[in-house]
Amino acid sequence: MPLKIGRLLRRLPKIVFVNLAVLIGLYLLTEAVLHGVSSGSNPLVAKSPLRIRDPVYTHTLKPNFAGYDLWNGREYPVFTNSLGFRDASVRNVPLAAGRKRILFIGDSVTEGIGVAYEETFVGRIARAFPEADVLNAAVASYSPSTYYEKLKYYIDAGLKFDEAIVYIDISDMQDETSTYYYDEKGVLQMYMDKCSAAFLPGKAKWQEIFYVADFFYQFYESTKVRYVIDHAGFEFFLHNGRAYSRDWGRAAWTYDSAASCFGALGVEGAIVKARRQMDRLHELLSAHGIALSVGVYPWPQQLLYDTVTSRQTRIWRDWCAGKCKIFFDHFPTFFRYKEKDPDFVRGLFIWGDIHYNTRGNQILADDFIEKYRP
Repeated sequence: MPLKIGRLLRRLPKIVFVNLAVLIGLYLLTEAVLHGVSSGSNPLVAKSPLRIRDPVYTHTLKPNFAGYDLWNGREYPVFTNSLGFRDASVRNVPLAAGRKRILFIGDSVTEGIGVAYEETFVGRIARAFPEADVLNAAVASYSPSTYYEKLKYYIDAGLKFDEAIVYIDISDMQDETSTYYYDEKGVLQMYMDKCSAAFLPGKAKWQEIFYVADFFYQFYESTKVRYVIDHAGFEFFLHNGRAYSRDWGRAAWTYDSAASCFGALGVEGAIVKARRQMDRLHELLSAHGIALSVGVYPWPQQLLYDTVTSRQTRIWRDWCAGKCKIFFDHFPTFFRYKEKDPDFVRGLFIWGDIHYNTRGNQILADDFIEKYRP
């Protein structure tokens, strides 16, 4: 028996080496096959085909999509209509509706990211006004430049609507400085500077080479993020650079004129550019007899560190004078909710995030319905 054990121990390094070599060979063969099947992206990492490039207004949603999107590690159902607008179901949208048509546009909050369409504030408004055809042209990361270009594109294409309701997000100011510019041909382009890239980090070089390792790494990271979000307390998210921190430049500009990541334009230049693009949109809509309304709502930072008369509200209330059918100021409604609920951040927003949860969407929708004049 001792002799057999001795022989086995002497052979063990060779056995380990051979098995390790086989495993490495199989791994490299798998990588070669995966790269042969898909040289441009990792086929093991699922990618939703929902979000697509657009040559006129930079990006949009895929038309007639029925499936799921992923936000904060969780799937939620998404349907789009024939225009590529988020909707209650896949449906064909004619250029003319034959009834009153209201078109909403905004960024991810108006798109309703993270929740089912029926739970978004636009979906709730559509149910409250069944006599109208409600369209939602909003997409994540839009701002006044994309609002103008997208609506101009559809108006030129013959889409008829009676009213446009623009929900201007807190992040729109930074997007105007760090995301959107016009090229030498006058075409709107989208780019990511170092500030934008912080929210959409790119892949390391090794991830582009080793697809299998990249798959396990992304699975680990998404699981870790989901675990942290689910188990973290409010204090965790108050640390600098996290979701509810005071210093997050994307939100802080309303109470801090020196907020970071506003480039050469700065906060004041961003405001000027955003207003100028909204001027263009107002002129476009007026020329076609389309009424314009504008709405604003707070992020967690405004409820935590700002006042009910936030600079966001003052800017767009002043801009709306003589231009807007209605100015929807939802700040007072959310500040009243804050007074009643000590845990208002968790009560209104997807936890660890700045987007409204189902309750936040319902409060916004109810306030809109109360104020809207058909």
